[in-house]
Amino acid sequence: MKTIFMTGGGGSGTIAATKELKKTGKYRIILGDMDKWAAGLKFADKAYILPPAADDNFIKVVKEIIDAQSVDVFIPLVDEEIIKSYQIKEQCSNVLVLLPNYDFAESTLDKWILVKKLKDNNLPSPKTFLSDDSGCDLKYPYIVKPRIGRGSRGVSVIENDNQLAAYKVLSSLSESQILLQKKIDGTEYTVSVVVDTNNKTIAVVPKEVIYKRGVTIHAVTRKNKAIEDICQEIVDKLQPCGPFNVQLILTKKGIPVIFEINPRYSTTIALTIAAGVNEIELLIQRNSNIKTPVPFKENLIMSRFYEQMYFQEGKL
Repeated sequence: MKTIFMTGGGGSGTIAATKELKKTGKYRIILGDMDKWAAGLKFADKAYILPPAADDNFIKVVKEIIDAQSVDVFIPLVDEEIIKSYQIKEQCSNVLVLLPNYDFAESTLDKWILVKKLKDNNLPSPKTFLSDDSGCDLKYPYIVKPRIGRGSRGVSVIENDNQLAAYKVLSSLSESQILLQKKIDGTEYTVSVVVDTNNKTIAVVPKEVIYKRGVTIHAVTRKNKAIEDICQEIVDKLQPCGPFNVQLILTKKGIPVIFEINPRYSTTIALTIAAGVNEIELLIQRNSNIKTPVPFKENLIMSRFYEQMYFQEGKL
């Protein structure tokens, strides 16, 4: 039985992945989260409260957990933890860390660098400017968002100069940390792209976003060759050598336009797994004989809902 340690233990995607992995009877699951109240911790075989990624002790604490629990697989699921996790990977060479390569992660976590990288590789992305760029020629309405951030935090549609000025004041971000991006009309997709360490694509699962509130609440799996092709282009040109998530808009003409790439599993991993692609287990097994791309169940809808959990205070 392999032991898997995942962070972001309170996240809906982490909870779903934990349940599915435990069903197989092949894995012992360790979960960590900053929030001692996180309900997801109750689904783990063992749970820990973690310091923030910015804490000087983060790497030390995670490494101690890995050693104490004889962890085989480490999966960081919080953006702020990802860069530090490469240090953990170096220090724990016997542990499989499910992340893409460092250069890919570093360039995708910074949305401005990502846009430039997409442009350099002729991959479609929205016209984008830093907010202090005097050459910006975007017409309202357009998207404004933090250069570095996650979960749709701080993402707004701006209709006029007054709204932009208010955003800059309320966000407390410097001009060089705010992106202005053309608003693309079309249908939003979030796509799971499962890639192994040899940069071989194992699966691509496009999911149409029906409704989101920070995280995706309702979504449906869709077969779409244009999306699958553009994701394969990302793999070929950017060489991730590990799993990632693509967020894009499919225009009315059927052209996918990439607006974000996340160098980790998405919260919609729940839907990916339910559709028949267990994107964690596929990379743990590392089965070279598996037929790729792994097929998935089309038109499967995910609808998230809230559920209460009750537990005694002070007990993990």
